[in-house]
Amino acid sequence: MIAFKIGTSAVALDVWGPPERLSAVTLEGEPIMHGTNLYTSANGQVLSGIYEVTKGKFKVIYPFHEHATVLDGEVTLTDEAGNSVTYGPGDSWFCHQGEVVTWDVKEKLRKTFFVVSANQFVTVSPLPVEPSEFRMAG
Repeated sequence: MIAFKIGTSAVALDVWGPPERLSAVTLEGEPIMHGTNLYTSANGQVLSGIYEVTKGKFKVIYPFHEHATVLDGEVTLTDEAGNSVTYGPGDSWFCHQGEVVTWDVKEKLRKTFFVVSANQFVTVSPLPVEPSEFRMAG
């Protein structure tokens, strides 16, 4: 069992570099990603771990389906229709592979992630993916 506690930094993270490493385009600042994979399936299609990114704004075409929960920091996610939600510690979201989402990280964001992908960390065309509806749950 691995415990994820809000506001703690017990797991050491590796430097992953700029968001462009995950098919993103930086719009403001110089965000740098850090992270660690805590679980990878044998075929590489399922990953889980901790991700952290420094202040900045970037747009990403999601290269995987992701469920994430914020441990520390704050981020505003905006979809292509202009719907925005600000997430802080304890908040979660789900994004579909192929969705286009703009991230606006206030200072630093640390989150857990659980991702599923047909092709690990590659850019995918958003055309075959049906657009999701903006929903707030909870």
